[in-house]
Amino acid sequence: MVTLLKLIRWPNLVMIALVQYLLRFSIIEFLGIPHALNHFYYFLGVLCSVCLAAAGYIINDIYDQKNDALNKPQRLLIGAKIKEETAWYWFLGFNVVACVSGYILAQHVELSSLGFIPIIAAALLYLYAIDFKKRAVLGNLLVSLLTAVPVFLVGVFDLLPVATSENAPLMYQVLKVIVGYSLFAFYLNFMRELVKDAEDHKGDAAMGFSTLAVIIKPAGIRYIVFVLGAVLLAFTGFFNYYIAQGDTISAAYLLVFVNLPLLYFLVKIWWAQSPGQFKKLSTLLKLIMLTGILSMVVFSLALKISLL
Repeated sequence: MVTLLKLIRWPNLVMIALVQYLLRFSIIEFLGIPHALNHFYYFLGVLCSVCLAAAGYIINDIYDQKNDALNKPQRLLIGAKIKEETAWYWFLGFNVVACVSGYILAQHVELSSLGFIPIIAAALLYLYAIDFKKRAVLGNLLVSLLTAVPVFLVGVFDLLPVATSENAPLMYQVLKVIVGYSLFAFYLNFMRELVKDAEDHKGDAAMGFSTLAVIIKPAGIRYIVFVLGAVLLAFTGFFNYYIAQGDTISAAYLLVFVNLPLLYFLVKIWWAQSPGQFKKLSTLLKLIMLTGILSMVVFSLALKISLL
């Protein structure tokens, strides 16, 4: 069981579930926003997202055995601690659960066409594992998009079915918040994917991959990620200044737990060279993503207090 949990990257799965439940409890329910799903059907949506991600991690490791043996032999699981045949069974099992739960959820909200989303996502993750991850930028964009989509789908499944002309302005505001967090997750994850490519560039080059880090070397990745991080910091810094005019608590949280860590990241990425340094920076970006997502709790509390 411990090996399986490592294989499916359980901390990442916890983060996916945490984001979706934070949206439900700290924004939608906490602020009294109309919603379509009861707790059981909402759980099915979270289960679908988590199982798709788990299946994606498994299929990626199945096709990445040789590469992982070069890049991180100490973390090799498939072929070392778990049989490849067993990994395939788990991959199929997680995909089945994801597709069934997604289908039931789509039928419940009477949006049958959305039942195909898990199937499409599973197919894209498979294509990523066998081909897209070997290509510059394309694989990075795909993984980042699939990271952000579960956040956005909360609005589609839980809010749109109960949207009316009367509550349209409220729904629009909530959906803007959800889209904002989705874009934040997408952008940070894209940066992190590039950093991970820099970490693994030697093994990727040996395997004949054409990732951006192989093409322009880790030094080139440093500059690209630095620019991306600077753009993000400029945006979050402006937002920090904007909300400080009326919400000092949220502004203080954003400054301490998002903007200052981002600034520290920029300093470190400028000088990063070794795989170990890139690995630490990848972890730092994951932490910034987590603290950024947790900001919705602070924002909701501050808004609730201001309305009292």
